[in-house]
Amino acid sequence: MKKKFFAIALLEFFSVVSAQFSVQVGVPSTFTATHAFLYSYNGSKEVIAASGVKSKNNWNFKVTTPYSGLMKVYFPDTNTAFMLVSENTDVSAEAKLNQNKISEIEFSDAVNQSFTSYQNDAKKKEQILPVLLQMQNFYETNSAFGSALRKEITKLSTGRQGVDMNSYPFLQYYTQKLQAYVLGDTSLKQEDYIKFINTSPEYLESSAQLRQVLYNYLSYSKKETIHRDVEKLLTTLEIESPRGQTVLSEFIDLFDIYGMESLKNKYLSQAKALKCTVSDRLVTTIKSNDNVMMGKVMPDYKFVNPLNTTAKSIHDVKANKKLVMFWSSTCSHCEAELPKIIQSYKTLQAHGVQVIGLSFDADADAYLTRAKSLPWINDSELKGWNSSASELFNVHATPTYFLLDAKNKIVAKPNNFSEVLAILKLK
Repeated sequence: MKKKFFAIALLEFFSVVSAQFSVQVGVPSTFTATHAFLYSYNGSKEVIAASGVKSKNNWNFKVTTPYSGLMKVYFPDTNTAFMLVSENTDVSAEAKLNQNKISEIEFSDAVNQSFTSYQNDAKKKEQILPVLLQMQNFYETNSAFGSALRKEITKLSTGRQGVDMNSYPFLQYYTQKLQAYVLGDTSLKQEDYIKFINTSPEYLESSAQLRQVLYNYLSYSKKETIHRDVEKLLTTLEIESPRGQTVLSEFIDLFDIYGMESLKNKYLSQAKALKCTVSDRLVTTIKSNDNVMMGKVMPDYKFVNPLNTTAKSIHDVKANKKLVMFWSSTCSHCEAELPKIIQSYKTLQAHGVQVIGLSFDADADAYLTRAKSLPWINDSELKGWNSSASELFNVHATPTYFLLDAKNKIVAKPNNFSEVLAILKLK
């Protein structure tokens, strides 16, 4: 009997230990999603924290490790998502739909109610406060409306009313300490950023705002000082530390996004040379960059529902050269490029070049309307930037081009279609 009691007690103990907190999302019965994921953040990187389990009209997520910070619930089937905050306590929400997409979220837990209140106040402060400040000049201070107007101005100017952020450590950090560095407060100096990044708790990584903070830090740098400023920050953080590796990963991505190839390659080499245990975050950055190095065979990608081909994957397409283009129907730069490719497509075909478009669209109708007007191979997971191709091929912006030879080796990374024609000597 004692043995059985001990076993039950042990089971209950491990049950408590294994479930740190849960997220429950109520959805209408008409919602057609069949899969759901809860993401946490490590800098700008989304990490799956739990898979959803559906029970009647509720989706349940059980998180087994402690976490305080921003999170995202994502339904890949319908490509719809919403953000929430975790203080390592249970979260409960009800979702409203519009055409099978989440249009509104109503939270039942105090943490997210407070966060929603903060967001609403911030929006009012940004959009409404300037209007009220102008209006106050037209009303007497002692009039009923003038008095109410100034009361609202004071409320919006001084911050939230009735929300005690001190009860929530992450929210207090996010709404009070972090915002000046996210918004780029001009009174801050570069040394302030170094101290803030170095001394912040782990909430900095889980805020999903680290990249913006680093971008603002680099905005103080000149072309000739940027290397020195990056080194100064990485030395202060100690590059082998968890935060040092995360910041190194973010810098590599930032330099890649802004076409600063020499700096990207320098710090990528530095990352590969680390002798310590490399974090999952940095491993992903190294692998994504290695996948698309010049001269390497581009990883294969299996098509989901391709147009204009019977091929099953990129490698399955037979051509002397392949132009792989990442695009979206909502991308204005892509729309500027597409007519040029259409105009040259027959010439490309005549020279044995096949175009393969991989779209980061999320809306099926918008994608199909545009893709069906394009004569080359096109495919899309319809998951936006959550598409697996974005990480696999280290794509940070659209359009992005890769030129492959017949054996799928990367021979060029053109910046635009004009460069493609120049490389192929068709211009």
